[in-house]
Amino acid sequence: MASVTFDNVKKIYSNGHLAVDQASFTVADGELMVLVGPSGCGKSTTLRMLAGLESVTHGLISIDDVVVNEIPPKDRDVAMVFQNYALYPHMTVFNNMAFGLKLRKYSKAEIKKRVGQAAEILGITDILDRKPKQLSGGQQQRVAVGRAIVRKPKVFLFDEPLSNLDAKLRVQMRTELARLHRELNATMVYVTHDQTEAMTLGDRIVVMNEGTIQQIDAPVTLYHQPQNRFVAGFIGSPAMNFIDGHMEERDGDYSFVAEKRDLCIAVPNRSEDIHDGQPVVLGVRPENLHLIADVHGTDNNGFVIAEIILEEHLGAESHVYGKTASTTLMARVNGTSNYGVSRQIWFQPDVDKAHLFDAETGQLLSRNNNEK
Repeated sequence: MASVTFDNVKKIYSNGHLAVDQASFTVADGELMVLVGPSGCGKSTTLRMLAGLESVTHGLISIDDVVVNEIPPKDRDVAMVFQNYALYPHMTVFNNMAFGLKLRKYSKAEIKKRVGQAAEILGITDILDRKPKQLSGGQQQRVAVGRAIVRKPKVFLFDEPLSNLDAKLRVQMRTELARLHRELNATMVYVTHDQTEAMTLGDRIVVMNEGTIQQIDAPVTLYHQPQNRFVAGFIGSPAMNFIDGHMEERDGDYSFVAEKRDLCIAVPNRSEDIHDGQPVVLGVRPENLHLIADVHGTDNNGFVIAEIILEEHLGAESHVYGKTASTTLMARVNGTSNYGVSRQIWFQPDVDKAHLFDAETGQLLSRNNNEK
């Protein structure tokens, strides 16, 4: 296997569109790195530059410390699995998997050995004599992965390989790909727009938006310690709640005050970047919003009153949506909720697990220092 390095890589198309801007990161030998972000963020373009399918406008891409910018795709020793599996319809599964090896003049014995090994790993030994039209979507996906495995490349590249599968099969294939990575100890770069795929598959994740890398970290770190509002909102399902407001200082203590002044929360562990009157955004994960049926008195310090507008019952948990004067919040609660639509209820954000973002730049200002 091999390491991969992007050094200040840019991609500018002929129409002037900046698709990728100053991408710099390293994929370690044997690591599964996931590139994630919304459509048009530059993740697939980044992958295609690594594969050699797109030229690099500026910067260097290296595989095992060898710059590959000018090396043709066929000589980079990478194997790519596309969103469209692109299987040859007139060939059997065996011949689809063996085709690349035949072009490279491998012996029949070596081809049979490699295809057999890959088929066994993927559990498709019994369909080697079938043609693609006789296969399910999951089987076709396995064949496409098998075609990459037999190459024994330095780097595996995956471009949204599960997006054509139904929800249940996607979960199954996600598990299979994770197992495959462990068994092969292979260097993999995986592109997806699905943050659940990214969180469950990646050793580390590159979060991209509008061609720019927002943060690179382990999945758990991205979830608990997002560096900006975009990462906080994109990573995590259901998404983080955001409340617009500003900071107020009184006797040296700072509080977050919502736009309509329906929520006021003292902010511990204040950042030096925070000042009185500063526009900020409070971010709270749904599981860190607590529902309280009754709060004595009318003081809204630490609590916000809301009208329940929707309850989603998912079995093991429920999602409760409440409309406040400033915004709509969603709380995740265990089990089946039974509060009732139109009921008035109090939402209490867990300040120790909340995040403050600058309203203009979106950058993180403050979080609980003890959060893991």
